[in-house]
Formats: sequence, structure tokens, C-alpha cells
Amino acid sequence: MRNIIVSVMALCLLMTGCNSRTPQYRIGVSQCLDDAWRQKMNYEMERELLLHPDMTLSRRIAYGSNELQCAQIDSFIRERVDLLIVSPNEARQVQPAVTRAYRAGIPVIVADRRVPGDEWTAFIGGDNYKVGRLMAQWVIGKASDKESKAKRKPFVVLEVAGLPGSTPATLRHKGMMEGIEEAKGEGLEAKVEVQSVMGRWYRENAYEVVSAYLENHPLPDVIVAHNDLMAIGAADAVTRNPSPVTQSPLSIPIMGVDGIHPGLQAIVDGKIECSATYSSRGDMIIDAAARILHKEPYVRDTVLETTLVDITAAYPMLKQDEAITRDLETLHIVQTQSESKWKQLRFDRFVLILFVVFFFTLFIITLGYIFVKQRKIQTEIKHDIIPQLENMQEAIQLSKKDEAFAERLRQVVDDYLKDPNLTVEFLGGKLQLSRTQLFRRVKAVAGKGPLDYIRERRLVRADELLRTTDMTIQQVALELCFSSPGYFTKCYKEYFGHLPSAR
Repeated sequence: MRNIIVSVMALCLLMTGCNSRTPQYRIGVSQCLDDAWRQKMNYEMERELLLHPDMTLSRRIAYGSNELQCAQIDSFIRERVDLLIVSPNEARQVQPAVTRAYRAGIPVIVADRRVPGDEWTAFIGGDNYKVGRLMAQWVIGKASDKESKAKRKPFVVLEVAGLPGSTPATLRHKGMMEGIEEAKGEGLEAKVEVQSVMGRWYRENAYEVVSAYLENHPLPDVIVAHNDLMAIGAADAVTRNPSPVTQSPLSIPIMGVDGIHPGLQAIVDGKIECSATYSSRGDMIIDAAARILHKEPYVRDTVLETTLVDITAAYPMLKQDEAITRDLETLHIVQTQSESKWKQLRFDRFVLILFVVFFFTLFIITLGYIFVKQRKIQTEIKHDIIPQLENMQEAIQLSKKDEAFAERLRQVVDDYLKDPNLTVEFLGGKLQLSRTQLFRRVKAVAGKGPLDYIRERRLVRADELLRTTDMTIQQVALELCFSSPGYFTKCYKEYFGHLPSAR
């Protein structure tokens, strides 16, 4: 009898533990689109949610409709969610619904795109105006390269813009245009003309509008797309254009925005030249939500940094992105296994109650069976699933450290490209790593050894000098510490596939 009482008490405690896993906070998520960038944000939010078992997400997608998004926000208000995350389709049109939620006492985190006014709890997103300025810098660099070849011919920029009226499209266009105008005032001799088409954020739309443009206009000098998917669509249109000039996707330099996996892959494959990073940071959004719900301090206005990614940075970033994706897939598998076991545990408890009501005798037998089984499940969760979750989180943190190291490595090497003392030992000293540690870390983030990485950065700089200055091959080779012009020419051809004189 004493063993039965102990078993009943243990089962009650176990059931109490099950109830403690029930989420206390329901978070509504209103996404304007279901594109690759927002799918990445969703993955990041779900990953971070693993650290907050008291929170659950209810996600709805507006598929580019302002009316549908406003209706979905209003439904979240009626359901009295504990917190609302909104990524607006068009900021001004969606702002009234955001205001209604805020005035209803629901904390609102605005993600990616700002809405007018200040009736929201927190904002987390990139600086779209700064993205536009980066676009302008890239265009100006390309225009300057062609000044000596055709000063009288206008330098035509084809802008593939996003959704009309959306905050990112408006601010990116404004930043680019103002950056170009400032460059003209500072002495840019090239006459830059910007012509715009609307890709509405989708690859297929960008392909159609760029194809139509190429059929009715001369080839532009460069193409600037407001996101990577539209940049890829533009590259497809250029490649498939019947004009013999555009048989290669590299015939027109193309820039995208986002720095997501498809964009990085397109850079590595040579379809587009570069992309401006625009972080989604779903993990930061969930962390802010947790702080707001738990009445902890939080940052109200968070603006994320953006940088330009070219071929030298795309490869290590792509590898890191693939590693994180694999970790996310593993995390989802582990999470599914955990949820399945908890569902089974709750079902077993329900079966137990039925047996208690109808068959007291069978209750004793079932009690022992359930107790043993639940203990086994607890042991599995404790020794298998939870360690896996912790290991995956560690792996993701390591990936972020590798990204920071890659950026530090690039900065140090670029600072000393002209220094003949830039050796493995010198680089190790600057990074405070032994020779063995340096080789292992550089190999992990760049896919090559330190000497190969230094030579690659010098070749990229040499190509830039040959394109943008009047320096001779011999001067460039001497400037960047190559042993001889002949050795420089050999290395240049191996890396770029053509002689430097072809520039």
C-alpha cells in the first residue's frame, strides 16, 4: 500500500511538470509575404523560441495584401494575443491596424519596415536608406570605371524596385538617388541615368519586367535590384535575352540586397556581382518579445547594420549559412521528437483518468505501467533531447564567432596588403593566434590557408587598381608586394582566368 501511495504522489508531480510546459504567452505574427527572406526570419524565430517554452507563435501571412494584413491584425486583437509582431506590407496602409493593436493594450514589435508615428512598442530592422546609399556607392564606382571609355555616353542604371509604397522600396530608392546626386556635385563626370521597373519583390516579376525592358531599350550599364531574388530574376532575363551581347550573365553587372542564401549562391555562381546584407534577426525579435512579456529592460529602436558582400566574402558566408541551416533542421527534428513525446505523455494521462473512473482495479495496474513509462520518457528527454538542443545552440554561437573572425581577418589583411612583412607569423601576431591555430581558423572560414587568402586579397586589390587607376602592371605588382611582374601575371591569370593586360 505504501508503494502505491508513493507511486500516486510521483505521478501527480510528473503531471504537474507536464502542465508547467504549457505556454503562458501567445504571440501573433503578421508577415506581409512568404518570400525566402521572411522564411529565414521565421526559422530564426522558431529557433530562438526553443529557449522560451512559455511562449508560442501563431503566424499568419498576408501575401502582399494590405487589406488582408489589416484584417489579420484585427483578428489577433479580437483574440487578445499577449504580443504582436508585424512585418508591414505597405507601412502607411497597415499603420492604422498597428495603432489599433497598440491602443488595445497589446505590445507591438514592428519588424523590418517602420510604420509612421510612434504608437508601437519596439522596432527591429535595417536602415533601408543606408542600403540605398550602398547601392549608390556601387553604381558610382561602376560609372567611374567607364568614364575614360565613354565620357559622353550616359551611364544607364536599371533599378528593379520592390513594392510601390513599401518603406524599403521608397527609402532604398531615395538613398540611391541622393547618393548619386551628391557624387555629381563632388565631381563625378559620368552622366548617370536611373531607369526604374517594378519587380514587386519576386524573382518571376523581376524576370518579366527586365525582359520587357531589354526588348525595348538599349542594354543598361548596370542593374540594381532591391532584393536578391529580383537580382537573380534580372540575371535570368539578361542571360536569356536574344541579343548576342548578353549571352553571359556577367555581361551586365548586377547588385542585389539581403545577403540571403540564394543571393550568396548567385554571387558564388557568377550570376550577380554583389549584395548588400539586410539581416532578418528573428532571434533578436523573439528575445525582445520575451523581455517585453517578462517586464524586463529592452531596446525600443534597434537599427541593424548593413555591409556589401562580394565574391571574396560570399563563399565563407554561404558555408556558414549552410551550417546554420543544417543545425536548424536538426533542431526542428529534435523539437518534433520532444513535442511528440509530450503529446504521448498527455494521452497516457487521459487514459489513466478513464481507467480510474471505470475500473479501480485496473487503475492500480495502469498506474505502475504509466509511472515506469513516464520515467523512461523523462530520462530520454533529460539525457538525449535537452543535450542535443544545447549542442545545437552552441554550434550556432560558434558559427557567429566564425563570422566575426572572418570579418576581423579580412580587415587585418586589407590593412597590410602593401606591407612586405605581411606573413603568416605577422598575421598570427595581429590576430593573437599561433601558427597552427591561425591555419585552422582561416581554413575553416575561408576554405584556404593563410598565404592563399593573403594572395587572393592582393589579387582582388590589384584588379581594383588596374580598373580604377592608371597604374601599370609592374607598378601594381610592386605596390602589392609580388616578387615580380611575371609572378603577378601568373597568379592573376590563375585567379581571374585572363591576363591583367586584358583589363
